Amino acid sequence: MCSSVFFQVTGLNLKLRGQIQRERTASLNMLRQVIVVAVCLSSIGVWAAVDYSAPFQCCVCGSMWPSTFAENAKPQIDPSPFRIEVLNASEYYPTRHMSVHIVSRDPSRKLRVFMIQAQRIEEGMNEPMGHFTALNVKLITTCTRNRGSAAVSNDKDLPERIELDWAPPKKYVGHVEFRATFMEDAHTFWVKERSQPLRDVTDSRPLPPDVYMPPLPPAIDPIDTRDCGEFKGCYREPEGCWEPYCEYIMTFRTLDDVIEFELGAQLDGIDGRYVALALSDDIRMGNDFVFECVHDEKTGHVGVYQSVNSENKHNKRLQNPKTGILKEEGQYRNGRIRCRFTREKYPDDAMSTAFPLNKPYHLMVGKGYAHRGKMLRHGLAVGELPIVSPEPVSLHSITVNIGGRARYPLVKAHACLMILAWIFFATIGLLMAKYYKPMWPNSRFVNERYWFVAHFNCMAWLCLLVVIAFILIFIEAGGYSQAPELPQKAHPILGIIIFCCVVINPIIALIRPSEDSKWRPVFNWFHCGFGTIANCLAIPTIFIGMDFGKANIPWWSTWILVIYVLFHIIVEVTLEVHQCCTHKKNKERRKKYELQKRENPKAYIPEPEPAGRRFKRFMLALHFTITCIVTLMMVIIIAVC
Repeated sequence: MCSSVFFQVTGLNLKLRGQIQRERTASLNMLRQVIVVAVCLSSIGVWAAVDYSAPFQCCVCGSMWPSTFAENAKPQIDPSPFRIEVLNASEYYPTRHMSVHIVSRDPSRKLRVFMIQAQRIEEGMNEPMGHFTALNVKLITTCTRNRGSAAVSNDKDLPERIELDWAPPKKYVGHVEFRATFMEDAHTFWVKERSQPLRDVTDSRPLPPDVYMPPLPPAIDPIDTRDCGEFKGCYREPEGCWEPYCEYIMTFRTLDDVIEFELGAQLDGIDGRYVALALSDDIRMGNDFVFECVHDEKTGHVGVYQSVNSENKHNKRLQNPKTGILKEEGQYRNGRIRCRFTREKYPDDAMSTAFPLNKPYHLMVGKGYAHRGKMLRHGLAVGELPIVSPEPVSLHSITVNIGGRARYPLVKAHACLMILAWIFFATIGLLMAKYYKPMWPNSRFVNERYWFVAHFNCMAWLCLLVVIAFILIFIEAGGYSQAPELPQKAHPILGIIIFCCVVINPIIALIRPSEDSKWRPVFNWFHCGFGTIANCLAIPTIFIGMDFGKANIPWWSTWILVIYVLFHIIVEVTLEVHQCCTHKKNKERRKKYELQKRENPKAYIPEPEPAGRRFKRFMLALHFTITCIVTLMMVIIIAVC
């Protein structure tokens, strides 16, 4: 019995010990799990502390420090992998925009946020100068002050090259430089990185000695004009200009079996640029050989290439665009593009056979914009259309020293005829028909009222002049000529619509029904409608035409026409108001006259003179005088310039 009790107690102890051991094991396992979870959470916390997606913002206006960044983070002292480039410029002008790029030196580094502003190079001058416009990123304008503002990126995926356009203040503010803050993440950022300085051309003070001056590409020698007409041939516009002030300049000199060319032009902007020389058999573009001097806005390189203008005026670069070119150099700096190259006289290719350099050519020099080293189509406006030498030039003559540009007499004649037609005859003829029908009621010229005689003759002359001008411009253009872009593109289209209206109106007049016909109102509506359409379209068409380079009309002459159009509108409004004010009195006089005619049908009773006739005569004389003066001025300006 005692032994059985002993064994039972012993078994109970063993069970208790086993249960305690199992509980200990479970506790140890739970502790291990807690430790693992804690370690994971700690790792996540550490990872979050250095996460690149952690929020950060840029920047405080004055100090340009990031608005938010990681705790205890400081600006980097190592050189920034991002730099500010001011393309091909060391000076600035109030009217000239500057091309500013932010470039990554290391493609593996990613710029997340940046702030940029222009500041004066003076101690404590933190006020932003000028304004920025982005070309390939999104920007937020901030820190706006009286003379400018800063720009902060707002683009999630910034490119390796960020292209910006900086518009300087309207007034000179002294030497400036660009400052930028770059941020890769909340821990890695650079504050107030500096660009090369920009000189204020009116500020004679030297730059401070500690100003950052990145190396610029070596400048090529300017084009020397002192030897023009003695040791090399020159074509310049304006004639006799010094190279920094020439709108266009090209020189040539024969040296044994080669010809040395120099090209230069004044051309501002933020894109690529070019200046080109075409050798042409006539003064019109088409079937020409072209030497291109093209600036690449991405690399800053200026290269020389060869191309051909086809008969349909499209430019096509040669398959080997440097055939025969032995030596070349070029540069774009301070708003001027220039290049110098040496070309063999007789390289062994088909183009040299088609365009030999041993015959005289008209020199056609043009400038414009380029994209990634390729010329874009030039405009047709004054200052955009290439200039052409007035006479053919031999490239073997060193005594050539000419200027000026070829004239296009058919274009000049077209413009003069249109001014006569629409400024003189159209305005007077329409004015007579609208407001002067009641005038001179008892006077006749060949049994017709004076207003009708004036209106008929003005419209007949208008129709004749428009038809002649239309034929002349079609001969000049060789058919329908389509401009590349608006507004010039609208000029030929509007011209054809106007021509159709002008031709249709006389046809309608020839089939005009009698005054007592029920169709007479229909005729009047169509006649008035076509005339109004032609007159309304003619004025904007003239303004567009005055911008064409072939007409070479000075810009200020446009304001003469603007003032005249305003004057004509004022005259019409005045006559309209006057007609409304005298309508009741004239209506009473007309009723009295008709009553007298009914009472005395056989008696001669003169028609009543309209009320306000003296004022209307004064307005007609004033309008006629001003119209004659403006027409004469415009015809002289177009013919002489």
